[in-house]
Amino acid sequence: MLKETAPMNLLNDPIMKALLSAADPELQKVKEQIINVIIYPRIDEIEDESLLDLLAWQFHVEGYDLAKTIEEKRNLVKNAIELHRYKGTKYAIQKILNTLNLAGKIEEWFEYKGEPYKFKIEIASTNRQITSELREKLIKLINEYKNERSHLEEILLSYLTTGSFLFTIGQTVEIETFAECQTDLEWLASGSIPFAISSVAETEATAVMEAI
Repeated sequence: MLKETAPMNLLNDPIMKALLSAADPELQKVKEQIINVIIYPRIDEIEDESLLDLLAWQFHVEGYDLAKTIEEKRNLVKNAIELHRYKGTKYAIQKILNTLNLAGKIEEWFEYKGEPYKFKIEIASTNRQITSELREKLIKLINEYKNERSHLEEILLSYLTTGSFLFTIGQTVEIETFAECQTDLEWLASGSIPFAISSVAETEATAVMEAI
């Protein structure tokens, strides 16, 4: 590095030539580490989750504990500034749900003729099981991003999946989780019947199967 740019009069001096030769390897190490300082434009390349955790702490990212994959963590960190900019709006709530790969539909009071300044949210998840713990975290997250005037009236959670089952006509099965449903009904290798497990308060549901 230095030897390549040094003038000839320095290179002709044995002492200076030795100093340049000694400094070059150390400067090369510094050069190789510069890329690690350029963090923000390279968030999609970060594989170290501990670094993402530090960035989430720095940006005060709400809902970070709901991130299930490293991709969701990256998205939360990347969108942190925008989410804080629009905090207190319907857009911010929709954005945070999308970032966590949760399909959410937000309805304000005037859309369903409810009480003023109340709203409802229906959230469907295909990649995670809905539990009471997740529900409480989602309510806390929504309250962080909503405006002070509005109040969450209801949150409907649906765990959506697709499968095929052997059953009798008119059979009704009470289930609490999808895993329990798998053990109660025989899973078949071919074909599919989409169904949803939904709940407003807890994760209990009743699935009514009809023959096809």
